[in-house]
Amino acid sequence: MKVRNTLGGKVEIFEPIDRGKVGIYVCGLTVYDRMHVGHLRTFVSFDIIIRYLKFKGYKVSFVRNFTDIDDKIIDRARREGLSSRELAEKYINLFKKDISHFDLVQPDFEPRVSEHIEDIVELIKRILEKGHGYIVDGDVFFDIDSFPGYGKLSGMTKENMLAGARVEPSEKKRNPLDFALWKSKKYPDEPSWKAPWGEGRPGWHIECSAMSMKYLGETFDIHGGGIDLVFPHHENEIAQSESATGKKFVNYWLHVGHLTIEGEKMSKSLGNIINIDKILEDFHPEVVKFSFARSHYRSPLEFSRDMLKKDEKTLVNFYYTLEMEMQKARINIESGDIERIPAEGDYLKKFTDFMDEDFNTSSAFSVVFSAFDEVRKSGSKNDLLKFIAFLKEVWRATGLFSSIIPISGKSFIDEEVKRRCRKSGFTYEEICKLIEKREELRRQRKFREADEIRKKILEIGVYLQDTPEGTKTIPYV
Repeated sequence: MKVRNTLGGKVEIFEPIDRGKVGIYVCGLTVYDRMHVGHLRTFVSFDIIIRYLKFKGYKVSFVRNFTDIDDKIIDRARREGLSSRELAEKYINLFKKDISHFDLVQPDFEPRVSEHIEDIVELIKRILEKGHGYIVDGDVFFDIDSFPGYGKLSGMTKENMLAGARVEPSEKKRNPLDFALWKSKKYPDEPSWKAPWGEGRPGWHIECSAMSMKYLGETFDIHGGGIDLVFPHHENEIAQSESATGKKFVNYWLHVGHLTIEGEKMSKSLGNIINIDKILEDFHPEVVKFSFARSHYRSPLEFSRDMLKKDEKTLVNFYYTLEMEMQKARINIESGDIERIPAEGDYLKKFTDFMDEDFNTSSAFSVVFSAFDEVRKSGSKNDLLKFIAFLKEVWRATGLFSSIIPISGKSFIDEEVKRRCRKSGFTYEEICKLIEKREELRRQRKFREADEIRKKILEIGVYLQDTPEGTKTIPYV
């Protein structure tokens, strides 16, 4: 298996530190606001990566943090009349609510900065003892000139770093690129803790170094996040961690590409932030996950509702056609037919070959659709059973294509119809009663009245298809 390592910018064979085990740390949310679709793309991408590592037989230790101490949290808490702790708790709960819709792998550890102050203080002590930091009026800064490898992750010159990055200005710094390890307390309402150099709170970058090393060791396998974290956050993590330990911090750095809206990065100033709750008003969670996975995790992604509608149509057609093929082949789910068929052959090999090339979901999922086309052309029940068995392996490897009854007991088609009913203010039961009424009208040859019911149901995005087995509801796309 190969991965493209941001450190060095090359594709490398993946070799974990401990055979059969992988430690992975993904930077989580700074909880001063709700999660948006840019965050979600990162978390979905790493969910697929983690699932695939497990599929390959690795035992994965997955850590994702909450940054619950930050200047933005303090500022927003003041505006909302809350304590920093209350505000952070509010957005942690909203994050958990939002992310619960997407069936992502839960972290083995989900540390909060506020619960790891002692670890952070000890790490800062080590940095100071080795001469890589300095104290000014209770603030502690990292001295980047003391670390010769500064810039090795981003590949940026110091001039470029100063020109285009999020660097906090301070007259206390020896070098403008030096960064805060500890911030002294300035106001009474700020969260603060005691430290040998004075009361205050940790800087942003030191938090992730301390928490990742606590749970995964001083050198671990994979560190990930969005591409915007390469500099300064991850660059600074490397500098402070390796200065403290004298060891390589992380072997493989993986970063998810930018997500843009109409060519612009999402930002509050542009007013183009899209929160998760808004997207879920109009689209099934699997549609959103599928849209992300259709492009390589490292590639930039232009996010739009048109993209989601296109992928929604693809999934609706795929799932509906698959369910119809299963009915036509008289596949009995309860009989255990599917469980007896092994997922073997060219389809699975082609799929894993693509996934082994830096988790290339874009090409891997094309195997799913081309395989289904071949199966439909063959008309063989046995081929269809083999395809469903293959699809179960794809689900196990990526978390996608789960919404058919043989895999998860759920039907994407049924769930999407019910979601559209709820959005329009109807219960699914009310729609079923309307369908029964329409069938009665058709039996009475009152076709005009029956057609009015069909049109009414179509207005909520549900298409009625009359078949010899009865009327079926399909999401209209």
